[in-house]
Amino acid sequence: MPLPSTPLTIRGGCNCRAIRFQISIPALLQRPLHPWSDGEVHLPMVAIDHCNDCRRATGSVIPLWICAPTELVSASCLRRSDASPPTEPSTANAAAEAEGTRRWRPAAEVFQPGPASSETFLTSYHSSEGVTRTFCGRCGTNLTYARHPMPHGWPAMLDIVLGTVDREDLEGEWMQPERHCWWDRGIGWVRRLVEAGDGGLPRHPAAKVTERVE
Repeated sequence: MPLPSTPLTIRGGCNCRAIRFQISIPALLQRPLHPWSDGEVHLPMVAIDHCNDCRRATGSVIPLWICAPTELVSASCLRRSDASPPTEPSTANAAAEAEGTRRWRPAAEVFQPGPASSETFLTSYHSSEGVTRTFCGRCGTNLTYARHPMPHGWPAMLDIVLGTVDREDLEGEWMQPERHCWWDRGIGWVRRLVEAGDGGLPRHPAAKVTERVE
């Protein structure tokens, strides 16, 4: 199910709230088109991913992502020096984690290729050439995937693990995945499992949504 055509903001973050993000999505006609589509698929999109690398990296047999242009995403990372042990929350730590007092920065400044800053809990891992994955160094939550550079015609993208979206947003019916990607690389029993209950979502052999598996 595609995202609503009206503007909306999707919020989320890691389990310990040291890292928070928000995706500010404009009205449908202001959203970029998927470069490998028929002109009808807009970004961000929510997808089920069957690729082997993401299955291992997320630890999920059915990884789900919200794939967003980086320019729509902002993030806030708690500084290690401001944090108290999770088992001993302090007033200062709670204040730092409050949404209204956090310092927000464009995602392009936070989720950069190369080593992550040691000042915050955001940690990065280069899983393959040109690919950076991030996770929280305090609670271990897997957060994002980014390729640098993107293929020709693509905007800078940040794929965010769908399970990190806040529950109040995730409960929206429109957060249901709208398609499968990398279907040809899927595990047989997993594909059969999702086929039985996905309601007939389109299936794509890789990342090009113009190509379909019948």
